Amino acid sequence: MVAVSVDGGPAGDGALWDIEPPAPQRWESVPPGGLVADAIASYPLELLEDDEVLAGIAGLERVASWVAAVQYRLMAEFASRRPFVRDRNGPLSNGSKVDEFAGDEIAAVLNIAPMTGRGRLDWAVDLSGRLPATLAAMIRGEITYAKAKVLAEETNHLPQQTAALVERRALPDAEQKTPGQLRRDVKKAVLAVDADSAKQRAEKARAQRRVGVDPARDGMATFWAVLPAADALGLYARISELARDNRGNDDRSMEQLRADALTDLVWDNAGPAGAPLVRVVLTDTTLTGQNETPAELDGYGPIAAQTARDIAADGVWQALHADSTGVITGIGQRLYRPSAALARLIRGRDRTCRWKGCEQPAHRCDIDHTRHFPAGKTVADNLACLCRRHHRSKTRGENHKTGWKMSQTDDGTITWTSPTGRDYTTQAYRVPTAEPPNVRNPPDDEPPPF
Repeated sequence: MVAVSVDGGPAGDGALWDIEPPAPQRWESVPPGGLVADAIASYPLELLEDDEVLAGIAGLERVASWVAAVQYRLMAEFASRRPFVRDRNGPLSNGSKVDEFAGDEIAAVLNIAPMTGRGRLDWAVDLSGRLPATLAAMIRGEITYAKAKVLAEETNHLPQQTAALVERRALPDAEQKTPGQLRRDVKKAVLAVDADSAKQRAEKARAQRRVGVDPARDGMATFWAVLPAADALGLYARISELARDNRGNDDRSMEQLRADALTDLVWDNAGPAGAPLVRVVLTDTTLTGQNETPAELDGYGPIAAQTARDIAADGVWQALHADSTGVITGIGQRLYRPSAALARLIRGRDRTCRWKGCEQPAHRCDIDHTRHFPAGKTVADNLACLCRRHHRSKTRGENHKTGWKMSQTDDGTITWTSPTGRDYTTQAYRVPTAEPPNVRNPPDDEPPPF
């Protein structure tokens, strides 16, 4: 016999039970609490069958739910002992009945950040006061913290009485559902019990649509958007379609293809006057690769010299030129990206990628400078359609002696020089004419040649 303390267990009486450790196959069915943990700890695990090991894992999951629920009950009890107090200069309560510093005490005893402590206390109060049935299900070991969080998030806009109706619909099957499946069930329940205000909530949510940019490391940033669900899914489907179209001729991953497709989709529809500027502060010597002095991306911060050159080679940008001391001395007026009209001309002229034998349609290609910008201007005889793969091949040739080189004449003829020195020429598309060029028409009085 072993003594097992089940303080705050399912009976809530804190009794000390004298029990025999349950057989392993019964671990899934025993009440959650210290009982399961002690039983497993006292059993030689190497003797367990696979099914018994899985039963123990499931049993401990119930223990974790019970432990979390009991801790939330204790936090809610602590919050009730720290009622809101407003001094003469203190903030308004905003409806809270808990002292604003109560969460700091939770943070101190748990050695966590103050904001985290306040968040956990608020969560415990919300769960105990607004979703008591959910908390009870956790105590019984029927739902996990993740599932309780789903119920709280999907009902946080509902009054307690309406939230109780949602619990009544969603909780009976919650134990057998994944958190994702439960979220769908809860959404359906919310619509069912609160249909009258669903439309108003949807309109209010739609009014909150927005986009933003958050800086990340190493010259990257997170571009995000909060959109109506149909718009978001449609946009994702569209960029996925564009990514799949390019996958056969490219070695980029699907995630990279989607990211590039989103960028291309926006730029291709910006129009000549609507294309926004990205401003880069850099020295001329950085732009030309003579040194690696860091540059500054307006609205982001410092970036590596190579990142600045990459932006200059593939974006709508304007250079703010600086001298060796960092003082801005001039503003570049030439833009890398061609206007919409010029882009249409180039795609119409080239029809496909200008690499010899490549049939990638022009509308899926990049429009690239033959002579590297800014030394080469953004004009028709210095632009050509290149698929992303051959664009990268040409860029590699600019930076490595063993790469392919590209040159172009005024009439759009492009010559590729291979690493071995061989030349390959491609002609711009020519519209068929009524008569072949350079063929002399015989005079009316000249007899036919046959």
